[in-house]
Amino acid sequence: MKTNEQMYESIKSNLLDIMIGVMENIKESEFIRLFEELFTTHFNITKIEFFLYEDNQFYPASSLLKDRRNRLGVVETLTAPMLSGAFSETDDPLDFANDTLMIRNEKREPVAMVLVKSTDEWHTFASSEYFKKFQLLLGRLIETIKGYQSLHTHSQNYQSLLEATKTFNSTMELGVIQSRLVSTISKKFGAIQVELILSQEQLASSCPYRLFDYSNELPSTVEAFLSGELTLGKDAENDCEVLSAPVKGMQGTYGILQLSAPCHYIFSPLQKDFVRNISESAGHAIENTSLYDQSHRLIHELQLVNEVSKKLTERLTFEEMITYIYNRLNETFEPEEVAIVYFRDEEAPVLSKETTSYFLTQAGGRYLEYAESRVRKENGAVFIADLKNDDIEGFTPYRSLMIAPIVISEKIAGYTLLIHTEKYHFTFEDFKLVKAIISHSSLALSNSALREKLQDLANKDQMTGLYARGYLDRHMSSAFKKGIGGAFLLLDVDDFKQVNDQFGHTVGDRVLKQTAELLKESISDHDIAGRWGGEEFAVYLSGATLVEGERLAKQLLLKMPQITNPSVTVSIGVSVWAPSTNKETYQQLFQNTDEALYSAKSGGKNQIIVSESVLAE
Repeated sequence: MKTNEQMYESIKSNLLDIMIGVMENIKESEFIRLFEELFTTHFNITKIEFFLYEDNQFYPASSLLKDRRNRLGVVETLTAPMLSGAFSETDDPLDFANDTLMIRNEKREPVAMVLVKSTDEWHTFASSEYFKKFQLLLGRLIETIKGYQSLHTHSQNYQSLLEATKTFNSTMELGVIQSRLVSTISKKFGAIQVELILSQEQLASSCPYRLFDYSNELPSTVEAFLSGELTLGKDAENDCEVLSAPVKGMQGTYGILQLSAPCHYIFSPLQKDFVRNISESAGHAIENTSLYDQSHRLIHELQLVNEVSKKLTERLTFEEMITYIYNRLNETFEPEEVAIVYFRDEEAPVLSKETTSYFLTQAGGRYLEYAESRVRKENGAVFIADLKNDDIEGFTPYRSLMIAPIVISEKIAGYTLLIHTEKYHFTFEDFKLVKAIISHSSLALSNSALREKLQDLANKDQMTGLYARGYLDRHMSSAFKKGIGGAFLLLDVDDFKQVNDQFGHTVGDRVLKQTAELLKESISDHDIAGRWGGEEFAVYLSGATLVEGERLAKQLLLKMPQITNPSVTVSIGVSVWAPSTNKETYQQLFQNTDEALYSAKSGGKNQIIVSESVLAE
């Protein structure tokens, strides 16, 4: 029979063999088997359960290696050697264990734990002077193995990230980038479900995805999208752990990469870092691709407008110009029907010979009447992505429509009309290009387009993305002159200074961004939300009634504490004005709303005050 010293030396030799095996990349399951075999060989122990310590919790090592965390559950205590109550009725019972070996590193930090059915050999050795050496030796071994495995995993992650990044940087196709992102993560995480959630629809993408739905997403997913940071959450309905990684670039977040793992699964720091890094790498690639597409499209448009301008400066007859324009419109926008109409003094509008035959029918004639009335009323171009049946009398099979006036010597001399049965067939970019072609001046229109883009930057508050106060002033002033009317809301984030003082300005900025996102999501395309200054915001509801203004205010009052982190409330002042030609009422509207907001703040905050003054003629 071996002495305790001989047994210790033999154990050291076995542990060295295990260490060498790990270095030679033996399977993790084989490592666990060898470890358990060591106890059987030296201590005649036939029942053993080995737990690894990670993230302040113990996990059954064999279960981790077999990806069965969700079945065995989590052991969250260091003081219960029998682990009683840690498993459900369907879990493997640990009633066999009557002794515990806590394995620590040299810093006395736990690294593992072994539950055994003790034997005489075990009791004898545990009472010897070599037992503590044995414990320390096990701690060193496991720490070394974990460090090696961490380094090996880090190396594998780096290689996978490098290969994926090479793909990201070698293509300008969004579908390829998205597919490589999903496939790399799926391969890395095995059975864990991987889903790509995008903020915008991409018809050309070959990668399966779904659109981000703010109202139905998990709170952790929404937080990841708004904050741009990796988040963890629970999906109670599907009983799973959810890791949400923002796919973001320098200019924004383009989607979420969502991993759904079995309940109680713990994503390791290395796994989180890998998901974060590859998501951000894909985000930058998507952003670069989008910028490339935009620049490529812009170059193409400028080249087209320049070509048209050069052609139209040649000595062509009026009819030759019309023919050339017709051909370019067909080639570029692929409409189903085209009409080119010009006016001659007091005579009836004349259809060019290039106009398609549909406009010679009664139904086509109604479109021509509609186009002429709109172009004269608007005194400019018209774009309708989804024409409604009641917009034109009678049946309207054509839903997408663009009208661009032909202007000569600052007078409307005719118009072009492009229609298609598919709604949203024409984009707003198409509309701008049509205007450029018909305007006869590529240089003037290209400069105008650039000025509009620069003005858009000047009109926006850079942090929140909302309109700046100056733009809101100009827009509402224009609405006053046109007699449109509407409702006006002023909002102030309550106790915002306390947020900055308690959490810092970074968190304060996040609250302002969350407020801005709520405003954007709560208004229609015809309305405008702006940052009034500091923590104050404004909303203009074009043509809205007081009831509609109050309804929006109540909605904002309810949602603000829910979507902000830390949770904050707002005070809101609401006023409304009817169409008026009195220029004084524009400033009076602001004053009335500001007074209502002041009353809401001074009256206890987190409330709505409606101005008693309703402006009208």
